[in-house]
Amino acid sequence: MPHLIIQYSESLGERVNMTEFCAVMSKVMQQTGQFPLAGIRVRAHPMPHSSIADEHPENAFVDIILRIGEGRSDAQKATAGSALMEGAKSAFAAQLAHPHFALSLEIIEISKSFSWKTNSIHPRLKN
Repeated sequence: MPHLIIQYSESLGERVNMTEFCAVMSKVMQQTGQFPLAGIRVRAHPMPHSSIADEHPENAFVDIILRIGEGRSDAQKATAGSALMEGAKSAFAAQLAHPHFALSLEIIEISKSFSWKTNSIHPRLKN
């Protein structure tokens, strides 16, 4: 953990380099100082099927979900969320300048009791 999951309207992928956006968001996560590098995952998924607001053909969206483990204060979560939203707003400034774009971000905190994982990346990066 943390995992940043980006869902976006499929048509947006034709205008925006989503691989580059993933890298930008990874850097933002690293710069917060809150997340171990070995745990950071950023992935983007185009949504080929959607209905957006009035179904105008130019409508597009990016929905960002940050899944994190327990242990951060509300202030830390707010700081991370604000940094990520600022990074996203900067990346999508052109889209936000038009009345057909929606950008959202949500943080979900996962209970340690209900999270199972194994990872060989952490030990490698500790060395």
